[in-house]
Amino acid sequence: MTTATSSKTDRYAAAKLVLSRIAHPVAIIGAADGDERSCSTGTVMYVSHSPAMVAIAQHPGSRTTRLIQASREFSVSLLHDAQQELAMAAGRSADGADKFAALNIPVATQPFTKTPAVDGSIAMLWCRVIDERPTGDHILFVGELIGSVVNDRKFDALLRYRRRYMRMGHWTSEEAPEGYPT
Repeated sequence: MTTATSSKTDRYAAAKLVLSRIAHPVAIIGAADGDERSCSTGTVMYVSHSPAMVAIAQHPGSRTTRLIQASREFSVSLLHDAQQELAMAAGRSADGADKFAALNIPVATQPFTKTPAVDGSIAMLWCRVIDERPTGDHILFVGELIGSVVNDRKFDALLRYRRRYMRMGHWTSEEAPEGYPT
């Protein structure tokens, strides 16, 4: 068993070890303002069903964060296991005003927003920022859903766990009608 301590010098090592054990879906966060479009890989969690809201965390120095702050909107694209290359591309920087075009990331749009999402994803959510807070080395954005598209094809979600990508795996319970399985 590996042990992580909480001293100042070991905080980053502890974070890399402990936080990597939190499995989460791989998402691409999209943003746009004017003619500029950007994206990054990120994490997402829901924070409310009614109204429907999600939270994302973004690095304060990123172009994606700057565009979210300017437009007050973002998209979340939940990736499936065949989209790992897109996740890796979105995690890199790119030249030019349109990171989606520069990295050949397929775009889905909606008429009510200029914010792009990743076409073909398991689900695409478009959100309006309702809260923004500094949280350590990231900025937490809470967004209320203003639109969504769910892909009806049966995909396995792309997950991040132990600092690597993986498939969801097999079911261990029946689908719950609402909330967590009991």
